[in-house]
Amino acid sequence: MKAKKFKKKLGRQSNEVSERTKKKIIMASLKIFAQEGFFNAKLRDIAALAGTTHSLIRHHFGSKEDLWKAVVDYGTSMHADRLRQIINESGLIDPVEILKKFIKTYITATVRNTELSKILLHDNSRTSPHLDYLWEKQKETNDVARPIFKRVQAKGYFKDFNNESFTVYVRALVETPIATWDLTNKMFEYDIRSEKGITLHTERVINFLFKKD
Repeated sequence: MKAKKFKKKLGRQSNEVSERTKKKIIMASLKIFAQEGFFNAKLRDIAALAGTTHSLIRHHFGSKEDLWKAVVDYGTSMHADRLRQIINESGLIDPVEILKKFIKTYITATVRNTELSKILLHDNSRTSPHLDYLWEKQKETNDVARPIFKRVQAKGYFKDFNNESFTVYVRALVETPIATWDLTNKMFEYDIRSEKGITLHTERVINFLFKKD
């Protein structure tokens, strides 16, 4: 009986270690894919940054292609899950306030995961299986946002957009200044990733978007 309990405890610990290792690999992959692009990125560099081994990456994720997909899944799921959470917590609140709240959290998440925006910029630049995969993942988020977007439109906003075109413009408005933060910081003369920078960027994006004229 005691032996069984001991084995179960070991199993739980092993799963916890495995999940921590996978998270480290994802975080390291974000940095390397963002810096080098998919084709120049090397699994041995990701392994070194994650403090693990090439073989362990393959054990958890398979090929470099599969690892790239896992990184994209991590980023897109983060945004979609956050939007679902806001919708569920908000109940029947004004849909405009729901969308504003999501944009605020979207900006904060983008600042904390700058590498993801850079990866998307790398892989949006040409037709490829990566672009097709990104589009499929984006559609999942769009489907979550669609009912809220329609309710916001009913209040007089974004009449010249559909859900997909709105997403394109919001992503460009939110992510481009953050993904190109070196140039942005020189132009602004402050760090867009600082508390001040996040606050100002959020205010400007929301004020720019939510004008009925």
